[in-house]
Amino acid sequence: MSDSGSTGTPAVAAAWSAPAVPPPLATGSREQPLQRRLGWTPPPKRGLVPLRPIPLGVILGAPFRLQRRAPRTTLGPALVISLATTTLAAFVGWALTVGPLAALDAAYYQDFVLAQNLLTVLGAVAGFVPLVLALTANALLAGAVVVAASRAVLAERVSFRGLRWRLTGRTGPLIGWSAIVFVVVAALLTVASLWPIALAVGSSAGVGFAFAVAFLEGVGLLLGGGYLAARMGFTGHVIAIEGLGIAAAVARSWRLTRRAGWRLFGVHLLTWVVVGVAAGILTQPVSWALDLGVGLIFPTGATNEQTEIYLAARTVVLTAVTAVIGAFGLVMQSVSAALLYLDQRMRVEGLDLALARYVDERQRGIAVADPFPSGGAG
Repeated sequence: MSDSGSTGTPAVAAAWSAPAVPPPLATGSREQPLQRRLGWTPPPKRGLVPLRPIPLGVILGAPFRLQRRAPRTTLGPALVISLATTTLAAFVGWALTVGPLAALDAAYYQDFVLAQNLLTVLGAVAGFVPLVLALTANALLAGAVVVAASRAVLAERVSFRGLRWRLTGRTGPLIGWSAIVFVVVAALLTVASLWPIALAVGSSAGVGFAFAVAFLEGVGLLLGGGYLAARMGFTGHVIAIEGLGIAAAVARSWRLTRRAGWRLFGVHLLTWVVVGVAAGILTQPVSWALDLGVGLIFPTGATNEQTEIYLAARTVVLTAVTAVIGAFGLVMQSVSAALLYLDQRMRVEGLDLALARYVDERQRGIAVADPFPSGGAG
């Protein structure tokens, strides 16, 4: 008898065994990358900027980092474009003043005053020629820079050959848009100059009225033209990244910048002011050194022929220095505009989420579509 009072033979407990596990399902080649999700992968490399809406300080600081990461695709083209535009601006400035200077030398007193007024106004107009060429250069460089910046945001580098491949079929529209920018801005400068020039040659005291009118015109063009430029400023980026034509890219830029025109205009204006002040600070000491050096080269005084040679050499040196400094400024302006384009897409379309998913899936080894499809892929 057992302790419980039962008379039967005590039952023997069954041995424990693990539950049966069903065999794993057969997986094909398409499902193999999904198994990598379960394993540990190192964090992705850090890109040029964090994958979230970009603050102003990062937009102003990122161009310097991109120049170090991709100098061939940013600083190289910018140096060529800056040298061409600086040389052209110097030639146009000389052409606008050589005629009035000749008239100034041969004029009587009354004509002398009028010619001097005209020369003063034309010299001021010539000062805006570099701005026209700089806007054109920014439109032309926008395609190359936005491609390099977009790959840098994904922690990738693009070579010059890869840049050409990604811009396949998009170079023509970029050049066409740059030509449109040049024609429009040059026409605006020409039309705005007509009234001040007419006032300058109308009377001996017309130069004061000319500058007053020019100041009012400048304020109007700065506000109105700057706002329109901010609204349509992403046209080159849209052409290079999204592969649209000129008309469709202009419409796309206008929709993308809706309710953000004044904010973008303020950032662009701040960038241009910073670049302009920095360029002036870096260029002025070179000019002073050249002016002081003439006394060392000609201690007893220079003849007329020697003065002309010195002035020509001074112009060449200043043009070269301005071109090099302008190349860095051009890259800063172009990269800032490219980051503003990406930032606006993050704010409006949630591009930061798509980029974060792409970076994560790429790190896990999963094939995922490129968020910035290139022209060579088509």
